[in-house]
Amino acid sequence: MITVLLVDDHPVVIEGLRKLLETAGDIDVTGTAHDAATALTQAKALRPQVILLDLRMPGATGIQTTRRLREQQFEGAIIVLTSYGDQAYVTQALEAGADGYLLKSTPSEQLITSIRDASHGRRQLSPELLDGVLEEIGGLAREKTAREFALSEEEIEILRRTSQGASNRAIATGMDLSEVAVKKRLATIYQKLGASDRASAVAVAIRRGLI
Repeated sequence: MITVLLVDDHPVVIEGLRKLLETAGDIDVTGTAHDAATALTQAKALRPQVILLDLRMPGATGIQTTRRLREQQFEGAIIVLTSYGDQAYVTQALEAGADGYLLKSTPSEQLITSIRDASHGRRQLSPELLDGVLEEIGGLAREKTAREFALSEEEIEILRRTSQGASNRAIATGMDLSEVAVKKRLATIYQKLGASDRASAVAVAIRRGLI
């Protein structure tokens, strides 16, 4: 049996989740909590395999509670189950140590499957949140690569416009620079990327995810 702790400040939500999970056959709700303090106490006493944790509740947020659970060495899976799909919340929850972030609109069967998967160490995320997470990861990767090559935002923008076929004059006009300034910046970009011309610079930029 997969042991689960339900944490939500609304008793009706707790009861609904309990009844739903009882239908799974292999999930046992071993405890419930309506606030952060009780969640921490129950997690320490019961050591469930999975915690379903609301984002907003008395005492501390689900993100703060997740962080405290990890600080007290809770090793089970933590899934934030909430109505809030803001990308900032998703990122903060995952950074705090959550193993998943699901919306309360998640279909019943998918929720049950997610609990089973989480108990085996697989991370969970509502499909509608996936694009935002991937976009953020891509943005972080681009920032890291830009730092590695010591490229400024202006230089990346020049690269982007170059990749679109813009001439030095067009780039200068669009970025309020002189053609001489664009030419000098391109020479610097070539040097930083180890490229010999526009085509090779664009090729490197695309290959490394800069543009």
